[in-house]
Amino acid sequence: MYQSKAIHALSRTKEPLPQAVIDTLWPLFIEIGYHWSLGDDPANYHLRFLTFIENRIEVDPLYEGYYRDGARYIDELVLEIGRAAAFNRILANKPRIAPSGVPATMLEVLQRFVANEFIALRLALGGFKAFGAVNYCGYFGGANIENEPTPYRERRSS
Repeated sequence: MYQSKAIHALSRTKEPLPQAVIDTLWPLFIEIGYHWSLGDDPANYHLRFLTFIENRIEVDPLYEGYYRDGARYIDELVLEIGRAAAFNRILANKPRIAPSGVPATMLEVLQRFVANEFIALRLALGGFKAFGAVNYCGYFGGANIENEPTPYRERRSS
């Protein structure tokens, strides 16, 4: 059964994000790999990154504002304290307990609705290989590795 793509009614009239916003958000996505030493090439994920942003806005039009305002905040932070310190503040300066409710600061908005979701995307696209996953491309609980037991029950011959 085919289901059409979910698009929020308010998102249908939205213009695409300006290239300047994408040009600010993409380095944040790249920095995630450096920050967690993922060791993969983020250039391979650029199209998926753009599609992710587009889909987020189509499902929830508030994301357009999160991305625009988040990019503006990143640009201001980079001007104020420099690129390395800005990305460190965004990725490392997080509360020990995940905040809930209405974000109180622009940093919290950026972290919750932009950076954290980019982190999840980056890991889902294969970044978890850096944490020892063996069959990360297959997304199932084991691999067919020579001289290792199969990760599933084998069919018994009758």
